[in-house]
Formats: sequence, C-alpha cells, structure tokens
Amino acid sequence: MTLRFHSLLLSTILLVLLNACGTTGPAPVDKPAVEPEQPTAPDPVKSQVFDLQQQMQRDPSERSLEEIIAMSRQMGGYREDVALEILRSLESVPSTQLTAMIDGQAYDPEFTEWLELALQARNVLIGQNTVTAAARKWADYHYGHVVTQAHFSELLSRYRKLFPVPARVAVLLPTEGGLAPAARAIRDGIMSAYLEQPDLATLRFYASGDSSESAMAAYLQAREDGATQIVGPLRSDSAGALASLDNPGVPILLLNEPTENNPADFVQKTFVNSLTLSQTEEAMAIAGSLLSHGQKRAILIVADSAWGARIETAFATRFVQGEGRISDITRFNPAVEEFNDMLTRLLKIDESKQRKTDLQSRLGIPLNFEPSRRDDFDFIFMAASPEEGRELKPLLRFHDAGDVTVYAMGRIFNGKMQRASDQDLNDIVFPVTTWQLQTAATDMPALESIRDGSYANLYALGQDAWRVLPWLPLMQNDPDLWFPGGIGELRMRADGHLARQPAWAQFSAGQPVPYQWPEAEQTTRP
Repeated sequence: MTLRFHSLLLSTILLVLLNACGTTGPAPVDKPAVEPEQPTAPDPVKSQVFDLQQQMQRDPSERSLEEIIAMSRQMGGYREDVALEILRSLESVPSTQLTAMIDGQAYDPEFTEWLELALQARNVLIGQNTVTAAARKWADYHYGHVVTQAHFSELLSRYRKLFPVPARVAVLLPTEGGLAPAARAIRDGIMSAYLEQPDLATLRFYASGDSSESAMAAYLQAREDGATQIVGPLRSDSAGALASLDNPGVPILLLNEPTENNPADFVQKTFVNSLTLSQTEEAMAIAGSLLSHGQKRAILIVADSAWGARIETAFATRFVQGEGRISDITRFNPAVEEFNDMLTRLLKIDESKQRKTDLQSRLGIPLNFEPSRRDDFDFIFMAASPEEGRELKPLLRFHDAGDVTVYAMGRIFNGKMQRASDQDLNDIVFPVTTWQLQTAATDMPALESIRDGSYANLYALGQDAWRVLPWLPLMQNDPDLWFPGGIGELRMRADGHLARQPAWAQFSAGQPVPYQWPEAEQTTRP
C-alpha cells in the first residue's frame, strides 16, 4: 500500500512540472528553413550548343572573323556541317590575305590551321588536284587537328558539291559568216568539256547571227527557255550589246571584248564576266613579264596595220608604266620596203657605215672596218605573222643581233607543226596556250574544226568556258585565286574579266617547247 502511494505521488509531481514548463500548449515541430529561389546557372555545354546553332542559321558571308573563330572553338569534336560552314565563311577572305594571316601567326595555332585548310581546299578543288594526295599531306602536317585525313576527303567532297555547273547553259555562237569557223572550234571545245563533266546540267546552242540585234534576240530566247547561264556571244559588237544591258538577269560569260562603241561599262555589273583571247591583253602580259625579269630597254618591230597599231599601243603603255624605256620603234610594210633596208636603219648599221665612209674621206686611206649595230636595247619585241617572222629573224642574225632575245606575239606560231619552215623562227619566245604545249601533234583531237592545230587555241577557249563556270562565284570573292585553264592561268579582275596569264614557249628545232625564264630573276604574274 505504501509503495503504490509513493508511485502515485511521483507521477502527480512529474505532471505538475510538465504543465509548469509548457503552459501554451505543445511545442511546434521545427520545419527546415526555406531559402529564396536562386536563378539556375546556365549549363556551359548547352549554352555553347545554343550559340553554335544560332550561328549555323546565318548567311556565311555575314559572319565576322571573330564569329568564325568562335565556331571553330565551340565545335568540340569533328562536325562536318560546322566545318563546312567555316570554309564557306572564309570564302570572303582572298587567298593573299589568308596567306598573310597564316604567315603572320596572329591567331592561335588551331584557328591558323583552319585558315590553311580553307586555302588548301580552294586550290585543290579549283586546280582539279587529287584529293587523296592532298588529304594525306594535310594529315602529315596537321597531326592532332580535328579534321583527320578521312574527314579531309569527305569534307572536300561535300564542299565541291556547293559549286555545281549551272543547271541550264545556253551558248550563243554564230553559225554563218566570217566568225563561223572560229565558233565551231569553240563549240567543239565546250562539247568536249561538257562530256567530261556534265554534272546535272543541260547544254543548248543558239545561233547568234552576224549582228548585235540577232545576238540580242538569241539571248532573249535563251532567257525565255529558262537558261540559268549564258556563254557568248563571240562577235565584239554583240558582246557590247549584252554588256550594255542594265539588268541581264541571267549570268553572262562573254567570249569577246566589247567594241569601242560599246565600252565595257559592265564592270559594275554582277552578272557579266568575260573570257577572251584578247590580243591587247596578251601584249600587256608580255610587257609585264619582261619588266618582272629586269628587261627595261626595248626595240619594237610591228606590222604597219590596224592590228599592229593596237599591239604597239598596248605593249608600249604597259611597258612605259612599268618604267621601261622604248629605244626605237619601226613599223614595217613588206609591200613598200625590203626588210633588210628597214633593219639596217633600225639597228643604225647605216650610220656605222657612214662613219666609216666619213673617216676614210678624212684620212684618205682605206680602212678595215666592220659595221656595228646599236646596243641601247635589251630585247626586241615583234608583232608579226609566221611568214614575216621567218624573214625577220634570220636577218637579225645577219645584222649581228642574233644574240638578242626576240619576244613575239603568239600569232608568230600558227598552231601547226612545221619544223622545216619554222627553223627560221628558232629562239623566238612567245606566249602560247597551255593546251597547245601539253598536246603534241599526235595527241591532237581529230576534229575538222581545229584545222590541224590552227584553231587549237579556240578549242582550248571553249573548254575553259565550260570548266570555269562553277568557280566564277568563288573567283569573284577571291580575286587572287588562279584557275589553271587550257589557255593559261585565269583570275578575275574587278571588272569581271578573267585575265589570262599565258604559258611561254620558244622555238627550238622548228617546234615550240616550254620556255623557262632565267632562274636568277624572280617571276611575278603581271
């Protein structure tokens, strides 16, 4: 009984104590503190992908260099679509500028390699070089780059597809009249190149007639038929008519220079380019090459004709602008004067003979005297036909000028292999089409239009007219890019004309062989 009482008393005391400690009810249960919501930090990988995707939607030509660099850095592992966009974005940077950026090492090594890739891709594709060899070389010199050897080949294959031949090509050429034979050679050249590389294009020929009106009618018909590229016309006045159009609408590749009455004011027009075998351009190319090799003093021997006058003006203008000096000019006309008498005066041999006569008169005794020629020139420039050249060159040797190099217009070679008669042209240096040098007489196509080689240069012009079409947009962006054509190396001037740098040949044993400019001098493209 006593034990139960004490237990009850203890319980009562504990209850009183508990009530005394908590009179406001049961203590609340502690809850974890709720912190204010903080903005989530962006995931760096997701952020980069978002930026890169935004860039991929933009026009490549509008990207700044900084944006291109950012794309290359954000790519991470190899992505062909991004690599392709980098190449496209760099198309607006000319080749010489790319080279300067690479040599200047102004950028980090990884991006510098992208610059090298862009430059190499252009040269490989436009030069029709072997991609496999280029890929191997790329891998050897750029070990560790995200673009591997296999990637290089795949990337260039896809990049090449961005430069297709225009879908529907219309060629405007005369089928009758004085230019018809030349047009047939050009036509066959275009056809041969088309059959080698048709892509998905269609090719159609239109008769341009013998007037600018008929050429304009052919052009309008081609446009109506859905042409996406015009090649031609060939007549100079017809070329001028198309060049004068305010809005051609369809890209045009002229095959002749406009006449003086239709000046080439098409220089400001996006749609018009020209590819020709211009004689005046060839004369200027000769002058530029001579200047670049330190040949500063010239004597000119030119035909006394309208053609000779144009050649003389073009050569002399370019030569004098380059600080060359023309010591003398003679204009010959075989119907009026003997070549021997003309050269005697030109080389001042007649003055040398007169000095002998005067001296003998004063001394009153005969003298052993060998007339000497003038020596105030480094070379002779000749604008003559093959027949005229065969007479002039031996006479120059006879008058003690055989050791002086004679440079002539390409017309000095008629395209035919005539070793017996062309022996008299030995040592003459002249511009020639690359196709003529590379194609021996035995390998020349058996085409009537080529006329045993006489029109081989026009055949090569036709081939180039087709092969250069895919690259015109790239060449317009990059004026330093050279296309290795059959008529010579081509680059686009600011006026849209494809300037030609010819190959060089020299007559040896009566036939043209490749000419090597002296190695001691540095060659630059004029």
